[in-house]
Amino acid sequence: NMTPSKLKLARQYLGYSLNDMADALRLSETTGATSIRKMEAGKVNISGPIAVAVDAMLKGYDPFEDENDDDAP
Repeated sequence: NMTPSKLKLARQYLGYSLNDMADALRLSETTGATSIRKMEAGKVNISGPIAVAVDAMLKGYDPFEDENDDDAP
């Protein structure tokens, strides 16, 4: 179960700023970092898809790997 403190620890372990984490999770460029901060503070629920994505990143998935790949579908 992804708790606010686990989310923050995961972000720090990954070396991501709030903006990096928002980008990795494909959140809004304007409000994503604020959403992450609120999740880490326990003010906003951490959705299942976000928990799954963070777990995948902790297991080695790189959300930025194919970002600039023109051959990607």
